[in-house]
Amino acid sequence: MHMHASFALAVWFFISTTAQAQPVPSALEPYPLPAKVQDALAQLAAQTDVLILGEIHGTQEVPAVAAALLEPLSKQGYGVLALEIPADQQGPLTDWATGKTETVPEFFAKPLPDGRGNLQVLSLIRTALYPPFRWQLICIDWSSENAANEREGTGETNKQGSSPFSDDAIAMSVRRDAIMASNLADQRTRLAPEAKVLAICGGMHARTSNPRPADERAKASPDSLMSKLWPSFAAALQNSHPAWHIRSVNVVPHSGGFFAMMGVEGKETPTGGKVHKIRSTRQLDEAEAHPLQDAFWNWELNLPRATPATFLATPSLPAP
Repeated sequence: MHMHASFALAVWFFISTTAQAQPVPSALEPYPLPAKVQDALAQLAAQTDVLILGEIHGTQEVPAVAAALLEPLSKQGYGVLALEIPADQQGPLTDWATGKTETVPEFFAKPLPDGRGNLQVLSLIRTALYPPFRWQLICIDWSSENAANEREGTGETNKQGSSPFSDDAIAMSVRRDAIMASNLADQRTRLAPEAKVLAICGGMHARTSNPRPADERAKASPDSLMSKLWPSFAAALQNSHPAWHIRSVNVVPHSGGFFAMMGVEGKETPTGGKVHKIRSTRQLDEAEAHPLQDAFWNWELNLPRATPATFLATPSLPAP
C-alpha cells in the first residue's frame, strides 16, 4: 500500500537544507466541489474542532480542496491551517506569505522527493494567510534538528540503504506522530486558542481509528505495519485532548497520478521521486463525500482524478 511506504520514507529521509529566493507562485484556484459535497463537509466541520484532510502527497487537488473550504470554514470559526511541514519553517513561511519577505523557505525552495514541498501547497499557504482570510499557520512536523537527533539515536545516520520498515524506523515514525500532535496543540494554544483548525497530512497520519478491515482480518497479524504505526498523529492528538472534536477525511482520487518517492518492503530503497499512476476500479464524474463506519478515517472524499504536483525546483534527496 503506497501510503505505508511514503509515510515511512518521509520519516527516513527527512533533512532540511538552506533557504534561497524563488519566484512567487500564482494564486491557487479552489477545487470545484459539488454543492452537496460542500454542504456535507460544512456540516462535518461545524461539529469539529480539528478537521484533518488525509492525502496522498504530491497532488494538486488536495491543496485546491482546502482552498475551496477556506471561505465556508472561516464562517464557522476556523482560522488555523496546520500542515505536515517542519516546525522550523513556520516563521519563514508566515513571513513569506504575509509579504514580509520574498524569500521562499527551504522546504519549498529545495523540495524533498516525497511530494510535500510542492507549489500548490505553497500557494495555499499564501491564500490562507493573506487577506481576506488572514488565517494562522502551524507547521506540525518535527524540525530538521529533531530529525537529525532521531536518526543519530538509532545509529542510522547517513545509512540511506537501511530499511524504513525496520523496528527502529517504525518506532521513530510513532514518535514523530506524537511530536506532530504536540506541535499542533502547543501552537494552537499560543496563536489562536479559540480558532478551529483545518489540517492536511498524509493519510496514515490522519487515522482516527485503527480497525482491521474485514478482508484482512484472516491474514493480517497483530504485528502488521498498520498496527505498528500507531497511534497516528490524529489519534495522539485525540488522546491528549479528549475535549477536542477531531475528525478526519481521507481524500481518494480515482485516476490520474501523484508525485512521490515510494518504497516497497523487501525491495531496494528508492533514491528519488517520480510520478506514479493511480489505478482504481471506480470512475467518477464529480467529487463525492460520505461518512465511514469501522474505518481508519471518519469520512471519505472521492475525487475523479489527481494531477501530479509541480515544484519550484526538481525534488531531490540532500547530499549525505
